Amino acid sequence: MTAHQTIILARKYVMLNIAPMQSSAALCLSDAVKLYDAGALDRAKDRAIKSLAYTVGISHPDYARASR
Repeated sequence: MTAHQTIILARKYVMLNIAPMQSSAALCLSDAVKLYDAGALDRAKDRAIKSLAYTVGISHPDYARASR
């Protein structure tokens, strides 16, 4: 997945507002967007993946797909 695709996926789960650590997930997503806008695509993807870890967990198929 590209950084852009990962951010879109992370945003989907943050918008559901179901994560136990919602504020951490939202902060990671915000960081990812700022890094993406600054051109730091690898770092942006890493932060979006961290957001996914907070929302869906590391055993979720979407997390696994994004972290490849």
